[in-house]
Amino acid sequence: MRIDRVVLAVPDPAASVGFYADVLGLPTSGHEVVIGWTRLGFVADDGADPSSQHLAISVPGDAGPAARDWLAARVLLLGHEGEELLEASPAWDACSVYFLAGDGTVLELIARRRLPQRLTGAFDPSDLLGVSEVGLPVPSMRGARERLAAGPGLGVFASGSSTFTPVGDDQGLLILVTPGRTWFPTVGQVAVQGPPRVDLSGTSRRGEMRLGAGTLVTYR
Repeated sequence: MRIDRVVLAVPDPAASVGFYADVLGLPTSGHEVVIGWTRLGFVADDGADPSSQHLAISVPGDAGPAARDWLAARVLLLGHEGEELLEASPAWDACSVYFLAGDGTVLELIARRRLPQRLTGAFDPSDLLGVSEVGLPVPSMRGARERLAAGPGLGVFASGSSTFTPVGDDQGLLILVTPGRTWFPTVGQVAVQGPPRVDLSGTSRRGEMRLGAGTLVTYR
């Protein structure tokens, strides 16, 4: 599964786009940012709280240390127990580095070793391959899992918990969480709202559904 497009609600779309352009060096068009295979758009909502949202961006599978060093020169990294490059559980076969966007969105660069891409030189913005995780607060974990299995045909990726379930595959995951769950590795940023829209491709069926607090998920 691939995440083709994500739309986030933010108070100031121009400022949000500016972070991705000025700090991460990504190309933009209007209120959209191009991150590899994903278009990340922004819509204005004065009541939105971007700090309750989470995205992960894939980087080449061997690029974890290089991504950390590149990112550390640009933003403050969010560490955990004294470490900044964090190893995932064995089922994920990945390592990640976390940081905040200018608007407070919890971001992650994740090096998934099972994906084929590898570094071919010094790490740069072209190694931000695409959005591979989107956080989706849902009122019913079981209900969301069942709907995503029956609709786009997405299965559970790895064992989770009553408050956290990843659905999809290495290339694209919807991170289902219960509202109020804290986004790792922060201590005060909790999942309250999901993005208004997520467009998926490479699924077994075509259609659309609403999940969580009104997130439109389209799939093909």
